[in-house]
Amino acid sequence: MFVLLALFASVIFGGVSAVAAPAQMIPIAYTAPDRAAVNSIHAGNHDCPHCMLAGANLDNTCVKNGNLEGADFSNVHAVLMCMSYANFTNVSFRGANLSGANLAHANLTNADFTGATLAITSFKGTDLTRTKGLTQAQLDTACSDKDTKVPAGLKAHICT
Repeated sequence: MFVLLALFASVIFGGVSAVAAPAQMIPIAYTAPDRAAVNSIHAGNHDCPHCMLAGANLDNTCVKNGNLEGADFSNVHAVLMCMSYANFTNVSFRGANLSGANLAHANLTNADFTGATLAITSFKGTDLTRTKGLTQAQLDTACSDKDTKVPAGLKAHICT
């Protein structure tokens, strides 16, 4: 391919030889989700502690009251996911789309929301004081109530 590119350049530039440096490949870290764990959640299983779910599509699934402690939800698409009353201690939601998800009364101790989309996400009755990566911009698009607790310096957006 490189030889063809050099030949093409020499034809285009009228015999002038142009040699380009080879392109460098930049490694991208990616871990595929555990298909068995994803299928289990799609089948209605609510418990999946320490599961590798990163990048999975979990739209319209339910893990209400489930134990998902330590699971990796990085970059998941979990629109309208029912997650209320579940244990999400030490879970990564980095880059996840949780639009319309219901996290009411969930245990989110040490959960990381860095870069997560939280549009119309319900945090009603949830303690967010020990979460990581949560921003005011995220809370402004999420729904909270008078019982929602947010980290110091942030303000909950109350939805009626």
